[in-house]
Amino acid sequence: MNKEMLNTKDLANYLNINEKQVYRLIKEKKIPATRITGKWTFPRKLIDEWIIESANENVGKGKARELKDHIVVMGSNDFTIELLSHELNRRFPEFSLSFSNVGSIGGLISLGRGTSHIASCHLLDLETGRYNLPYVYRYLPDLETIVVNLVYRDLGLILKPGNPLNITGIEDLARPEIRIVNRQEGSGTRIFFDFELKRLGIDSSKINGYEKEVNTHSEVGMAVLSEMADVGLGILSAAKMLGLEFIYIIKERYDLVIPKENFFGKSLTALLEVVRSQEFRATIEQMGGYDTKDCGQIMSD
Repeated sequence: MNKEMLNTKDLANYLNINEKQVYRLIKEKKIPATRITGKWTFPRKLIDEWIIESANENVGKGKARELKDHIVVMGSNDFTIELLSHELNRRFPEFSLSFSNVGSIGGLISLGRGTSHIASCHLLDLETGRYNLPYVYRYLPDLETIVVNLVYRDLGLILKPGNPLNITGIEDLARPEIRIVNRQEGSGTRIFFDFELKRLGIDSSKINGYEKEVNTHSEVGMAVLSEMADVGLGILSAAKMLGLEFIYIIKERYDLVIPKENFFGKSLTALLEVVRSQEFRATIEQMGGYDTKDCGQIMSD
């Protein structure tokens, strides 16, 4: 969402909460809002600042406090986070969840700074072949955390229908006539892509469109659909949503990283109840490209 001024419906979608809850936040004077020609309007910049301030109130800077009713998640983009937010608010209306897409590395950094309650990430450590835990130890050496799996998801190349350029894998992206759309630095998808280019001995400067960055899997798909690019690395569910072709590369693990001292807070207990429910897992499976075999399980060495 690129609008600078949001209405109540925009804001509900932006925060992944019910529109009635937006009015409750206004009434309780908990959210920055102004009335123009009788309608409530919200400057997006102030809303983003409010999200960070809400996190600071709950977790403090550097040391987590007891959670209240608003959970802030920062990290890697995925459709399942949006679903989780809606399901949490539907089943437990007293709690809400907002998400900021800052990439997997950014999510871990925000958790270390105390500006979020949960980091979402999918970071493959090629030296060990393990997901996320090596990065958690690297970026959060002094923070005791619990890593909970949300999903495994199919990552691959998103292409035009029919694959007119006969692309078969990442090695084909070095062909000068192929235009790619890339993900932003710090995202797990970008880190994996750069690792693959290095493994294949491909100079990124030779990739047509390497510098063209977007922030979400949906944006990758839209760039291909609108013919601004021929291909991009993304998840299967984004390709399916837009009716695009997909070439599978890897099944990656997408986890939630939670400070241990927050883990048993009421809002997180409710969140994990949603994550572990059969209804939530079934809805994810219906989207395609996801595996929920460890959904809600604590992941360890």
